[in-house]
Amino acid sequence: MIWLGLVFFGVAAAFSALGQGGGAFYVPLLLAWGVPFHHAATASQAVIVAVSASAMLVFHRAGFLDWKLVLLIEPATNLGAVLGGYFSQYVPGHVGKVIFAAVLAVGAFFMIRPVAERREPPKRGFAYWTRTMGGETYSVNWVATIPLMVLAGGLAGMLGVGGGLLKVPLMVLACRIPMKVAVGTSSLMVGLTALTGLLGHAAAGHFDLRLALPLAIGGFLGAQVGSRVSVRVDKRHLKRAFGVLLVVIAAWMTASVLRGV
Repeated sequence: MIWLGLVFFGVAAAFSALGQGGGAFYVPLLLAWGVPFHHAATASQAVIVAVSASAMLVFHRAGFLDWKLVLLIEPATNLGAVLGGYFSQYVPGHVGKVIFAAVLAVGAFFMIRPVAERREPPKRGFAYWTRTMGGETYSVNWVATIPLMVLAGGLAGMLGVGGGLLKVPLMVLACRIPMKVAVGTSSLMVGLTALTGLLGHAAAGHFDLRLALPLAIGGFLGAQVGSRVSVRVDKRHLKRAFGVLLVVIAAWMTASVLRGV
């Protein structure tokens, strides 16, 4: 368990630098350790909550966390997450693995081929909300964003991830949010989404405190390292490297289903 905690420390450091919780790695690691899928998903979400709490403290101090944006779109994501977490009990483990692999493939695409930020003047109208954060002004298309976040939250809650793999690309594409603000804001939102998903899993009887607590501690400490690095470095090379790793993990999970593992 100690070495697994150290691995979680490293994964948390890496993913918190990208505004993500790291669930894409936690669940496969726990599955390889022999933990059943639903318990692995639940422990993963407990770790993501700790990682999020740690990273968002750093991003907030750096001025990259848009609190009002969180208040606008996170309730919809949380609704999807708690429903996804609870109804996960009706999804067979092998089906969950296939869906998880598909989500990883989508996340890998956006990491290997980073989303292009569109520099547009702020838009006006019912569907747009103008924000200024991190030295930039942008307009949020909240009408398009809210239903997309419900879907992202549902997948995150069911699969035991914080949703950062989906949220960051959606925030940049649908919301037109600058990447550095999307990463900083995502660091908080993935934790809130994971928390509601965790509640759904706990209600279904999947939570194991003895498994989750030491891993959460490792994740909290790792996120302190990763988030501090994130505010100083260019993320493009890191995103491509992690994209390749996500492809490998998605292939491994798909192969495990085909072998009947």
